[in-house]
Amino acid sequence: MVKTHRLKKKKIRAVFIVASVILLLYAATTLMPIYFVLVNSLKRPAHFYTNPWNISPVIYVANYLKVTQLSVGDVSILRMYLNSIIFTVSVMIISAVSTTVTSYTTARFDFRGKDLLVSIGIGAMLIPDLGSRSVIYKLYVDLHIIDTWFILFQYTTPFGLMFLIVYSMFKTTSKTYAEAAKIDGASELRIFLQIMVPMAKGAIGMMMVMNAIAAWNDFYTPYMYLPSIKTLALGLQELSEEAAASSNYTELYAAMVLAILPILILFVIMRDTIIDNAVAGGIKG
Repeated sequence: MVKTHRLKKKKIRAVFIVASVILLLYAATTLMPIYFVLVNSLKRPAHFYTNPWNISPVIYVANYLKVTQLSVGDVSILRMYLNSIIFTVSVMIISAVSTTVTSYTTARFDFRGKDLLVSIGIGAMLIPDLGSRSVIYKLYVDLHIIDTWFILFQYTTPFGLMFLIVYSMFKTTSKTYAEAAKIDGASELRIFLQIMVPMAKGAIGMMMVMNAIAAWNDFYTPYMYLPSIKTLALGLQELSEEAAASSNYTELYAAMVLAILPILILFVIMRDTIIDNAVAGGIKG
């Protein structure tokens, strides 16, 4: 009996070691592109072509100073930064408001069609939307909103993973707080803004950070619907084509590092909020 128990422990330990090695190798492969970009952003062009994988003995920070001079057409990289900030903040706010209001309404109130609406909200994660892209593009062309900020209205769609997490938070929140506030004469709007939203601020904050990261990295939307209002994701892709023609990669890599930096800092600061509330939402759901 004791031997069998020891044998099981050895097998579990062996599986754990193998899994750890596999995950470590996977982590290394995901870090390799970051290492490559960071190291080469600090090199002179000549050193880059000599050996792109080694660390240069001389740190060449001039690449970062030259980044401000990069542009695509008449759109400078500083303008791309501004466009990315506007795009990211707008998407973050619109998505958060839409998802929070819809989640709270379906979690707190009973009305006809509620179960169907919740099912659609959860099922939206399982339905691919690739087949509808051409129809959506034609719709936006007919509405004359291509290349305008009105395209952001598509982010009013509240359904998906974030809906499930925030809905589960509101659903499991005790109704006692709302009932007590209602007895004291508080309106539904006041209950929502001053009681329920603060109680779910962790999940809402996590949702806003995840939406911000997705929007900052979004290439498809600017490419398809905002070709003239270039964000960093779109601008860097076009700069990479210019770099391939001029063989000037080191400045491009410096621009990539500066593009990654804001969202990386945001993730590092908010990582505990993201992990804790994603796990809490999954358990409560």
